[in-house]
Amino acid sequence: MQISKRDFLKKLGLGGAAIMTGAAFGDEYVPDTSKLPAGSCGDPMNAWFGKHIFPLEHTMTDGPSCFVKDGKVYEPAKELPIFHETDVVVVGGGPAGFSAAVSAARAGSKVALVERYGSLGGLFTNGMVLIMLATSRNRNGKWDLVTRGIGEEFMMRVGKFGINFSSQPENVCPKQKWHPTVDPEAAKFLMDEMVAEQKNLEMFFHCWGVDVIQDGDKVLGVVFESKEGRQAILAKQVVDCTGDADMLFKAGGDYKQITAGTSTVFRWGNMDTINPPLGSKAKWPNRSNEGNPDAYWSGGTMMKANGISVRDLTRVEIAQRKENWHKMLAMRATPGWEKVYTINSASQIGIRGTRLIDAEYVIGRKEIHEGLTFTDCIGWCGHDGPHAAFPISYRQILPKKIDNLLCAGRCLGKGDTIDTFRLIVPCMVTGQAAGIAAALAAQKGITPRQLAYSDLAKGLEAQRVYAEM
Repeated sequence: MQISKRDFLKKLGLGGAAIMTGAAFGDEYVPDTSKLPAGSCGDPMNAWFGKHIFPLEHTMTDGPSCFVKDGKVYEPAKELPIFHETDVVVVGGGPAGFSAAVSAARAGSKVALVERYGSLGGLFTNGMVLIMLATSRNRNGKWDLVTRGIGEEFMMRVGKFGINFSSQPENVCPKQKWHPTVDPEAAKFLMDEMVAEQKNLEMFFHCWGVDVIQDGDKVLGVVFESKEGRQAILAKQVVDCTGDADMLFKAGGDYKQITAGTSTVFRWGNMDTINPPLGSKAKWPNRSNEGNPDAYWSGGTMMKANGISVRDLTRVEIAQRKENWHKMLAMRATPGWEKVYTINSASQIGIRGTRLIDAEYVIGRKEIHEGLTFTDCIGWCGHDGPHAAFPISYRQILPKKIDNLLCAGRCLGKGDTIDTFRLIVPCMVTGQAAGIAAALAAQKGITPRQLAYSDLAKGLEAQRVYAEM
């Protein structure tokens, strides 16, 4: 077995003297007779680590590089390897993409899910926006849950983890609000579990959707970029859940672009140790606002930004960290808050809106106030505080011009409704509808535009989606 220098000296009877005289400088490993597994090229002096190291043949080949001609940079044409073929590919694994992929698989199609980070949930988990808003509707003075299907299932299942991981409802929608605050790691775990339960769904992390494969206005798949280079996924249907409508943009679809308030979430720890002096009027929070009594989550001051500008994103990231650092130091300098510290910062910046798709029917506040009376409802956005609940039309997720592409998540609506469509639960609602529609279109060999609403309604009902008007 491997032993340390300290233990080696003790065995020689020199441990105490050597340590006292400074002869041993720590617990460095010394060589012994341990053997590495056959074929390993690791360090035998550090076998616990070296036993995992083996040589591999090169797994990638490099093609021709970009070049400069007449002051312009050109990318040469090259064949892309086909990484995967499927019925439905979902790009983006946030709440919308997660729901789209699971629902498409449950509807019977073979599905691939492409996500640029190493976990699902998007701004819900990686962005640590932990509260699930807009679940309910007030009708005739009584509140009922309009978030059904995957959204309700997720909330019920994560609630079973216990109060430290999700705030608990006494029963379904007992009051005006059932807005559970969910621990981000619990949410990531449960999303992984719900994906793994679908045997016809394969998920790929650490790859970024960068283009579409297209024949005229018809999308035939997507191109993604990863450490393995640029590769293609061929699919009968594509669901764009990137949040920024990246696939729609690459397909040449129409959209409107907006700026939005942008910020980063930070979590503070030791909230359960706060002991303000009697009569203190300090401005800092004095308790947890999530299931864990130790933690408090909060975003920085919202800053106007173009969410698809790398310069703007960089500027906001730096400014948000600076603001949080000084806020945390000010808290620690306040009597009663001396032990507060920053647990972590969100790995994903809080983009609230960028591209809004030009859909067959775009829902704004004007349309809501005039009364939405369509007959192709796919779900509801619940009451979100300033706004009453409203139904969503299938045509809202169906972009003009581009075929075999559906969009879900925070790329929907207008500038005055994005504050609702972008929320975690509405993203789950539109994602589930898009997933079901994509699966049905793939099975029927038609475009989503040709899909009869009567068929979609049956698919929604089978997955317990609330789609009544």
